[in-house]
Amino acid sequence: GSSGSSGLRLGDRVLVGGTKTGVVRYVGETDFAKGEWCGVELDEPLGKNDGAVAGTRYFQCPPKFGLFAPIHKVIRIGSGPSSG
Repeated sequence: GSSGSSGLRLGDRVLVGGTKTGVVRYVGETDFAKGEWCGVELDEPLGKNDGAVAGTRYFQCPPKFGLFAPIHKVIRIGSGPSSG
């Protein structure tokens, strides 16, 4: 693997902040803060946006289902349907 990469990929199921679950919709730099961020479409409307922040759209999801978190706060819990 390449160093500095979190290993998060679009479509991965993740846990954000230890409490919220969702699916990765965006990984990369943002205009609103420095560093690498992860945009997550949550399973429940516990987020803060619909994938857009300050007029810049990073991904599309229903209102309140979008949440951005620093990549180190996002933990992958699986990718795709689990087999076995």
